Parts: sequence; structure tokens; C-alpha cells
Amino acid sequence: MRNFTKLLSFMLLVGFLFNSCRNPAYEINVLFDADVIKYKATVLLKDAAGNVLPNTFKATVTGTNAASIYDFSGTKAIPVVNNVITLGVTPKEVPTAGQSVTFDLNITGPGYEDKVIPVEIAFNQFSQIIEVFLLKTVVPTPATSVVVKEIPLSPTGATTTLTTFATPTQGDVQETTSISVPAGVQFKDAAGNTLVGGSVTAQAINFNADDPSIAALFPGGQLSAPNVKDENGNVGSAFFLPAGFTDIQMFVGGVEVKNFTTPITVGIQLNPDFMPSSGIPLVAGDQMPVYYYQTETGQFTYHSMGTAATDANGKLTVNFQTNHLTIFIVGEVIKTPSCIDPIATFTAPWLLNGARKIVRVETVRTSDGDLLASKLIEIGDGSTAPLQGLPPFPVTVIVKDEPNGKILGSFAVVNPCAGSAVTIPVTAPDGPPLDFITLLLNVNCPGKGTIVVPNFDLFYKPVGAPNTAFVLLGTAVKGSFKTTNLKIGSSYDFRAIWGSQTKTVGNRPITAADMSETVGENDFLGSKSPNYNKMLLIEACKGQ
Repeated sequence: MRNFTKLLSFMLLVGFLFNSCRNPAYEINVLFDADVIKYKATVLLKDAAGNVLPNTFKATVTGTNAASIYDFSGTKAIPVVNNVITLGVTPKEVPTAGQSVTFDLNITGPGYEDKVIPVEIAFNQFSQIIEVFLLKTVVPTPATSVVVKEIPLSPTGATTTLTTFATPTQGDVQETTSISVPAGVQFKDAAGNTLVGGSVTAQAINFNADDPSIAALFPGGQLSAPNVKDENGNVGSAFFLPAGFTDIQMFVGGVEVKNFTTPITVGIQLNPDFMPSSGIPLVAGDQMPVYYYQTETGQFTYHSMGTAATDANGKLTVNFQTNHLTIFIVGEVIKTPSCIDPIATFTAPWLLNGARKIVRVETVRTSDGDLLASKLIEIGDGSTAPLQGLPPFPVTVIVKDEPNGKILGSFAVVNPCAGSAVTIPVTAPDGPPLDFITLLLNVNCPGKGTIVVPNFDLFYKPVGAPNTAFVLLGTAVKGSFKTTNLKIGSSYDFRAIWGSQTKTVGNRPITAADMSETVGENDFLGSKSPNYNKMLLIEACKGQ
């Protein structure tokens, strides 16, 4: 591993000493070893409101196979660099045909809601892209409304009067969450200690359950969950159809409230367009379960059965009492213990000679077109990917060009839980003819010949665009990368991330379809310090 690290350092150094006349194949360098870590996941952190994220987030992994997860640079610590996380599975614990690798990715950052993302890496799922949308605390988005309320406390830390408040309606968020706190309530921290202060700060986020982004904002970042405890205490996987949900927190003197001595009442107005899987609309008197979610553990737990009632505003609402605070979900919960993920094969003969493209794959409910899931997948002609976390009712899988959203293909899956193979034809995007650009980087070690170049993720943006415009171009495999996203005659900025380091190469032109080159003792070694770089190469190649 020591010599391998030296080789990586050399390639990063030499690659970014190239002069501005060299092509991008010289400049974009190693991120991780294709022969050491074969299973990878690239995690892209994004702001839920579309704003620029600060570079202040931290990531850890927990759960079943957490011990098998490393950063792709080989470190156990998981750095977050430019809001990108690269995860890899140790070769000793790779997925098998009968057992996926599963773990939780925990993301925290000041001023943002914590997020726990359950991750599954299946057999032969060598690469996947995970988008994580982060919600800024007490700042509304197009899909959320927020209320903050100060409630006075007595010297003993108890409320003195009944206090009722609710989230506002705004824009497309026309449903509310109301909270009633009776007099005499005392608040306790996680250790059970009574909290004393001048007031308790209560805050609630109400989510528009009809918004297309709701799956990404749902706890865990998806509507399917592997860790759901039902009314009988049994734990298994399930799929949620939320009619409404809310995130309630309280603080006394900056200390988070976990429990209180007297239950409070929560009322969640339901999405008027909510449709259960039965296809029968809700009416007053229908019952619907309430679940709560613990961010610390990623656990969904049955809370109680709620009854839909028409409130004073004429809207269906579920009211319930609780003695603790967390995220509460009202809706249909469909158990999926026997679901087997279908394997999709993407046919795209226009992706010539191994070219690959990142597309957006959306899953919608066939009956009404409601969006259930959306993810980025890097495809090639004949490439496969599991369609994970689907519900046990008919869905339609839609492939869209990224980022313009034009539909390139679709396929109806009648029984998503059957594990059947599906074939999805993907047509070429409309517009001018595509350029098929090849980037190939070979490394020639002295006395050893050409070695396998480690895999790496490559980000790019047009020259002159802001840094926030960097998007994932794709994954180079053994130093080779073919894409249709670059145009001959255009110039781009490229970015590579290795461990906790970032390297950005600016204003690199694409001058030909084949942008390949070899770095080695008798090949190109940089224009500024070639003799020094030659010594580095010889040292780094020892033991390869």
C-alpha cells in the first residue's frame, strides 16, 4: 500500500504540472485503485432549496457492514470534499449473489438537518451514484413551511398556559402541522433530566407530501426503508406512501428536548390528492397509521393508529398525542419483506465503442404518475443496474437526459417485487450529432511496462461557469473513459478528488475525439520539472 500511495501522489503531482497545451487526459488523475476496491458509491450532497452548500459537512458510516466501508483513497475516515463523498467496499467483504453489503451513511453539518441514508451495494453493482438533498434548519423551501415558537416557562421549567401554534401555508405548501402544548408540561433531555430555562423554543417543519421532491426529502432520502418496526414489534423492510409528515424539535437553553412529562397534541393535515395503493380516496373516518423516525438510528417505528377527521378549515387531518419529539409520518406503509429488486438492462446502441452517459432514472406510479424515486445512473449499451427499493404495485421506469429532462425511454414494470429482468431501450438525445470523446491515461513504470490505472470519478463544467456548476461526468475504468458530454472545439474545467484533497484543472480544450496519452520514463513527464518527476516515477513504481 505504501508504494501504491507513492504512485498516486506522483500521478497527481505530474498530472497537474502539465502545461496548458496538454489535453485533459494528462490532467485528470487517480482517485482510487481499480484492482483494490471494485465496488464504489459516489455521494453528491445538494441543498434541498437549490442553494450553494457550505463545505462544512461530516460523514460517518454505521450499520451492518460498516466495518467493510472505506473512503476510496483507502482511509477508514470518510472525508467530505466539495460536498462529494466516495465510498468503497473492502475486497474482503464484497457483495455476493445472495448477500448485499448494507450500511448507513450519516451526514451532519451546522445549520442543516441531520441525514441518515441507508445504502445497499448489490452483487455486480460496481458503481452507483447517490444524491442526498439536505434541508437547512428552519428555512422554508418550495416543498416545506416552517414555524418557530417561543413558549415561556416557569422557574421549575413548566409551561404556564396552553399554547397552540401551526406552520404557515405558503406557495405550494397548503397543508399545515399544528401543535398544542398544555400547561404544566416539563421538558427532559436525552438522559431524562428536567430542563430549566426562561422558555422552550419549538420548531416544526411541515412537508408538502404532494411535491415531486418529497421522496428525496423523506427520512433516509427514499420512500423505501429497510428498518421499519411495525405495530407488533417486528422489524423489516417497507414502502411508505406519505399523506403528510412533519419534523418537530424543541430546545431549552440550547439543549434538545427528547421527552416531556405530559403528552402534547400534533395535528397533520393530509395531502388532498393522496391516493392509497387501493385506489380508493381517503374520507373522514378512515384510519391510517402514524410512524415516527429516529434520525440517530435510522429506525422507523409504529406510533399509533390515527383517524382522518375534517378540521375547521375543511381539510382531512390526523390528530395524535405524543410524549417525545421526532419526525412523524402519516400514511400507508406497505411491508416488502419478500421484494426482490428487478435488474434493468439499458440498450443504447448509439453509445458507440463503450461510451457511457449519466442519465436520470425516475420511477412513477403507473396509476397516477406520482413520482416515487429519482436517481442518477451511469449507463452504456447493455449495462445493467438493480432497480432498488421499488413498491409492490405497478410502476413505470422513465429514463431522462441529464440535466435537460428530455425523455429517452420508459418501461412499465407490472410486478416490481418479482425480481424479473427488464430491458429498457434508451434513445439518443435530440440535437446536434454527438461527439464520442475518449480519455485514456496509461502509466508506464520503468522496467515493468504499462500498469493498470486506478478508477476515478471525473467532474466537469464549461469554462467560465461558476464552481457550483461542476457535475459528475462519469467514472473512468482502468484509465479509460468515453463520453458524449464533451464537444470537440470546446474547453472545460475538470475536477478530481482524492481522499481529503481536491485538484481542479481549468480551461482545457477538447481538440480531438481521441485524447489519449501515456505517462512514463520515456514518455511525457510534465513540462516544468521532468527530471524530478522521473525520479518520483521510479520511486513510486517500486513494488508495482
